[in-house]
Amino acid sequence: MQDGHGRRVTTLRVSLTDRCNFRCTYCMPPGGLDALPGGDFLSVTDLARVVRLTASLGVSRYRLTGGEPLVRRDILDVVRALRPIDGVEQLSMTTNGSRLAELAAPLHRAGLDRINVSLDSLEAARFLRVTGSKTYARVRAGIDAAIDAGFPVKINVVVLRDMPDEEIIAFARLAGSGRVEVRFLEFMPLCGGGWEKDTVYPIPDVQALVEKHFALRELPRHDAPARAFEMIDGGGRVGFIAPLSDPFCNACGRIRLTADGRLRPCLFSDYAVDLGSLLRAGESDATLREALLTAVRNKPRGSAFNDVPLARMDAAGLAGAGGPPIRSIGG
Repeated sequence: MQDGHGRRVTTLRVSLTDRCNFRCTYCMPPGGLDALPGGDFLSVTDLARVVRLTASLGVSRYRLTGGEPLVRRDILDVVRALRPIDGVEQLSMTTNGSRLAELAAPLHRAGLDRINVSLDSLEAARFLRVTGSKTYARVRAGIDAAIDAGFPVKINVVVLRDMPDEEIIAFARLAGSGRVEVRFLEFMPLCGGGWEKDTVYPIPDVQALVEKHFALRELPRHDAPARAFEMIDGGGRVGFIAPLSDPFCNACGRIRLTADGRLRPCLFSDYAVDLGSLLRAGESDATLREALLTAVRNKPRGSAFNDVPLARMDAAGLAGAGGPPIRSIGG
């Protein structure tokens, strides 16, 4: 399955819910978001049908997201239904980790392969300021539980401009322990949560800081969004994801399914194909397959940042990039 620009689509991000028990400053708009009616979420049966169809078209890697996927009560049923589907080579999850301590072992038994945990501070006070949650200790316990259950664990760190350099180094040191891989992410304008250019800590600057303290050897990137590095002294890995400073649209093979069934070929575009309505109307597999292919054919060449990266944005931020208004629920 290729898009109109010759890129092979291999990964589907599946949002299971738009609900989240955190209120992260970089994600949630100040006024909050209107939640979807509970009946609009795709059922386990519908999710499995979409995964079967996309797998038959060449998608092999699936990532469960939200909102926060672990607030969905039937999360274990979802994993059990999706993992055995023919063609699913990898089923992973991105979570805030707040419910991971009790669910890590059951998720591993259900068939989940990998876990990414969002952790934006190693200090409880700053964690509270960024996430609006007092669950720092629970998240750290969840990371330990995931490791103990046998998961490969990655830590996703959204680096805001006010993050102290000492904390960035502390995260790199955590990666050096070899227990987790740490990935530093650039602050992206996804949900209208007060994004401004001046709040972004450019990831090339973060990488330069880490390289002052640790010797790194770059690993093959292939089509991954992160530039990954092995830490030469002592092992461990770190990664750097810079969608604004160094857009990677030309190699993007990802599409996204929202919690209510809209297939979005690009997170930074408002274009979507409404699979949810087709599923609820009982349409045939052939109709659904054609809708999938239509969405993929219309995957944009790149986002606004592919043409106007962070370094060349003016003070107007998104307006300076010439991009459309962006609002993402459950991307």
